[in-house]
Amino acid sequence: MDSVMEIDLDNSLEIKIRNTQPVALEDLSLSLLAFGQQFHKFVEAEVENGSEVSAELLIKEVRSGSIVVELVSQSVPIAPLLWQGGSLLEWSKVVQNLCAWLLGKIDNAPKEYSKQDLQQWNRFVEPVAKDGGSQMNINVAEGGKVINQIVVSSTEAKAMQNQIERLVDDMDEPEENIHRKKVMYWYQTKFDPNSDTGNRAIIDDISRSALKVVFENKSVKEEMLQSQPRFGKPWQELAYIVDVEVQTVRGKPKVYKVLKYYPEYTFDPDVD
Repeated sequence: MDSVMEIDLDNSLEIKIRNTQPVALEDLSLSLLAFGQQFHKFVEAEVENGSEVSAELLIKEVRSGSIVVELVSQSVPIAPLLWQGGSLLEWSKVVQNLCAWLLGKIDNAPKEYSKQDLQQWNRFVEPVAKDGGSQMNINVAEGGKVINQIVVSSTEAKAMQNQIERLVDDMDEPEENIHRKKVMYWYQTKFDPNSDTGNRAIIDDISRSALKVVFENKSVKEEMLQSQPRFGKPWQELAYIVDVEVQTVRGKPKVYKVLKYYPEYTFDPDVD
């Protein structure tokens, strides 16, 4: 059974999971989401400040017979102009060097990674790490010809996850104003994913007052403000589990900066 993800831009990028066991829908969804968020951050970080570019990866098609997901990017036409060979080839080089670094094949990371970044890469390789006989192939092709290929076995995926766990544990991140896995619910929203004004929320464990909400990056915001059909009510009426940084003025909490959102823990606060 093959699980295939294709990202079409100037060239094409295909991720094929050769699995021996069925892939859990949650694992595949979180893997895709993590990959999309990291690609978004990659393009966003390379574009000059003030440039309007969306590097969001969109599901284009799901085909019957096997899990095949084609992803397209809205970063056209700016992103392909940033690198010779196109953004997908450049992105694949970053991914290749990341894998080599996590496996101890090279000494230096291709870029600086936060805890959230590393945790997203952990999610990305999860479907392969869980299946002892599986393998992930990442191919970038130009005109049908493969110009870069990355192969990650299940053993390597597990080794990458072990190294990620060690790196996260060793990170000396100040925790005084950072709160992990707190329940947050909305007090007021503008229903506008492109605006940070008018959004206020309550985290009872920190303050009973509704505080202004901002987000670490666009990916976290877009993910959190998506509809949740399984609950049968608008997203702004749900409760969310988040990591937040509490920003203060004269010692009083004033702003919640959402660093990470745990989609699997979203729940309806009105249901016992």
